[in-house]
Amino acid sequence: MSERINTCHNVSSQGAHAIIEATVKAAKQREIPVSIAVVDRGGWLIEFHRMDGGVAGGVDGAIRKAISAAKFEEPLAKFSKMAAEEQDYIGNMPGLIPLGGAEPLKIESKTVGAVAVSGAYESLEQELAEIAVAAFDKE
Repeated sequence: MSERINTCHNVSSQGAHAIIEATVKAAKQREIPVSIAVVDRGGWLIEFHRMDGGVAGGVDGAIRKAISAAKFEEPLAKFSKMAAEEQDYIGNMPGLIPLGGAEPLKIESKTVGAVAVSGAYESLEQELAEIAVAAFDKE
């Protein structure tokens, strides 16, 4: 039976909450209100937070970037760089949002979810996403 099924793990709600808390703390220190989304490995939303004053566009941005990072199992900053060089190819990949600020969450090299930050400029979103991953790795 075990050869016919896969066991998949996902980030827990407790893990997602710790990610959100750490990211909000870091964003407050930088005085920038952002939206933060944490999804499971399939791209389904586990937890979301929009800071007071965060732009409305950051809501969809964070969620869609998190889904993209989970499904492609790569940091979106990698695709952002590729998009600048190969616009036709990257721009036509369904479901891919080639913007920094989203990172997969991994345990022992297996993707268990993703986190994304939106509502700031790309380099700050990326910095906050990396802080989020570090918070997850500490859990």
